[in-house]
Amino acid sequence: MNKRYLTFLLFTVALIFILSCSPIQEAPKTTITPKTESSTSTKTQAETTQSTAEISADVKELLNKHKTKVSSIYYKYRGPETGSNFHEFYIKGNKIKYKPSLEIKTLDQPGSYDAIFIDKVAKTAQSYCTAAYCAYKGKKADLSYATAYISTVFDWIDVTSAEKVGEEVINSRNTWKIETNKGILWVDTFYGIPLKIESGGKTYKFEQLAVNSVTDADVVPS
Repeated sequence: MNKRYLTFLLFTVALIFILSCSPIQEAPKTTITPKTESSTSTKTQAETTQSTAEISADVKELLNKHKTKVSSIYYKYRGPETGSNFHEFYIKGNKIKYKPSLEIKTLDQPGSYDAIFIDKVAKTAQSYCTAAYCAYKGKKADLSYATAYISTVFDWIDVTSAEKVGEEVINSRNTWKIETNKGILWVDTFYGIPLKIESGGKTYKFEQLAVNSVTDADVVPS
């Protein structure tokens, strides 16, 4: 009995020793690979932002001519706002007066008006009756500036991109046909003022220009 017990004890001790010397297997490590962004998502702001097209020196010179040649201007304008009629425009500095083509020619009502006065600095628009045959002369109403304002020849040539695509004669005046970010402009080569514009499928015309003839009295209500 003692011999069997001793044998079992020795066997147990040997087994424990063998197990303690065996290498411990580690669980396999999982390698996590960091995600990388695709080339489309790593575009810089410079790559996604379109650069403003340059304006060639000769086109820029033409579009700037009005700054030295035109201090005031009168013209007749026809566009989407006027239908088949013309509005008369008087512009000097930041002051504008235009006479809309009136369907009712008589000015015998208290609310009758024949002129719109615009102040670009104050952002105001007012209707007046100014004609000699007005039954009720003077101011009629304050108008919405945004609604009453109509883009002028100077607004149209304030562009960020422009390229000359041809030359044409309009009403006996030489023009350059210029493609811009606002549309196609036919610009008078002497004054740098557009005579015709095509933009968004619409046509705008500026006729019977009279340069440097508008006075302060023409654009300021009295």
